[in-house]
Amino acid sequence: MKKILGILFILFCAVGLQAKPEGSLHKMLQSGPVAQQRLVNNLRFSPSIDLNKEDAYGNTLVFAAALKGDVRGLAWLQQIAPNGEYLLRTGKDGNNVLHVARDMKTFNALLRSLRHFYPQDFNARMQQLLEQKNDLKETPLRAQLNYGKADIFVKYFPKTRLFTRMQRVQAKLSQGGLVAEVAQDEKQFILEKTKDLSGLTLPQAVRRVSRQPGMKEVSLLFNENFSLL
Repeated sequence: MKKILGILFILFCAVGLQAKPEGSLHKMLQSGPVAQQRLVNNLRFSPSIDLNKEDAYGNTLVFAAALKGDVRGLAWLQQIAPNGEYLLRTGKDGNNVLHVARDMKTFNALLRSLRHFYPQDFNARMQQLLEQKNDLKETPLRAQLNYGKADIFVKYFPKTRLFTRMQRVQAKLSQGGLVAEVAQDEKQFILEKTKDLSGLTLPQAVRRVSRQPGMKEVSLLFNENFSLL
């Protein structure tokens, strides 16, 4: 609740409203969900709300909520936003909102909002975010892996186009002979594309973290699907 109230306070500031703690804003926020929904309805179509405005740390409202893991706050932003452009914005260090999602719940909430605004082309929009690299040449899933969020990586990596491409190469390598020889070039091309700024490919990054706590499922995912990469 405190996180939601914080976001609502910021939004009131954005539209130029002022209220003391004992004033009308405080009373409205304390009066229950009906009054809060009225507040959302009043704010939703206000042309004065700037969802791209950055705070002192350079974060927009959605980035701040994603970093904190404020799932309920993200739901309120979804109600207020006129469209889904705020979810596609690139923030500090080239990150998108999926790069900075605090945990699985936050990651899922962001994708629910994305689906809400882009129901017809959700998969394309999701791929756009999942494949976007930050200044360290990390995709969101690579960043989440580096943060130790194995659950996010294991759930969403199989949904990526990279996973499908790697599976195809693995299948060719498994055939042996001329097919495997030809596939070697394709393998090197794909792996080169997965390198981050440090020069590590994705399989190398997985092997590096494989002995860390909670990474067993990541290792299993790669051992079962990409033993030849």
